[in-house]
Amino acid sequence: MSQQVFHERVTLTFQEHVAEVTLSRPREHNGLDWPMIDALLAAQQHLSEVDGLRAVVLKGEGESFCAGLDMAAIMSSPERLPSLLAPDGQGINPVQRLALGWRDAGVPVIAALQGHVYGGGLQIALGADIRVVCPRARLALLEIAWGIIPDMGISVTAADVRGDVLRELAWTGRKVDGAEAVALGLATRVADDPQRIARDIATAVAVRSPRAVAAARELFARAPGMSERERLALEASLQRGLLGGEEQLEAVAARMAGREPRFT
Repeated sequence: MSQQVFHERVTLTFQEHVAEVTLSRPREHNGLDWPMIDALLAAQQHLSEVDGLRAVVLKGEGESFCAGLDMAAIMSSPERLPSLLAPDGQGINPVQRLALGWRDAGVPVIAALQGHVYGGGLQIALGADIRVVCPRARLALLEIAWGIIPDMGISVTAADVRGDVLRELAWTGRKVDGAEAVALGLATRVADDPQRIARDIATAVAVRSPRAVAAARELFARAPGMSERERLALEASLQRGLLGGEEQLEAVAARMAGREPRFT
């Protein structure tokens, strides 16, 4: 296992093709200050450059996943505030990239949520592919309490969440527990130990054909914007790229032999 730390705020560990990204500001419930923002963006960039990566676990150290913006810390450097909303060449600004940037890893990202999952913390979690939540966690879009709106790519990451649900949460700042979060579509499943379950999911993904996982990921990402005919054509095209390939043949051989597949 190797380890890399960014600004003493985010820790990356790598083992068996799985990376774990840990928000490491536990005394402040992993609230987002400037060093944390910088560290998360640096970690995302690093993940996009890692060879052999197959899955990512995103988690928070201590009692909470992330309590959102540490407004006092952020306002201590007001000169940096305009930079948060300055778009890059892709039209994405830094706060949006905090949530959308996990896509650049090119592999499934599983978030483990416990304790406070507020504001920017919830929006970062929505950028993951799968969210495992503790039943006692509390999730909320608290931006309204500060007189602002959720703006960290939520119009993209929460596209599958019912509009009336998002409106209520964004307008009121109401907190929901893990079970209600799953019922509302904010989380995938409930678990008493979300970090362990997130690791289990990541490990299960990592032993599957990387090309097949990537193809399924592409299918589910692109299909919503397509017509039915285009969706079916995309399915067939992606499948043709897998059938008879080295990884697909290895998956079949391993299954027939009753052993674990070996993918390079």
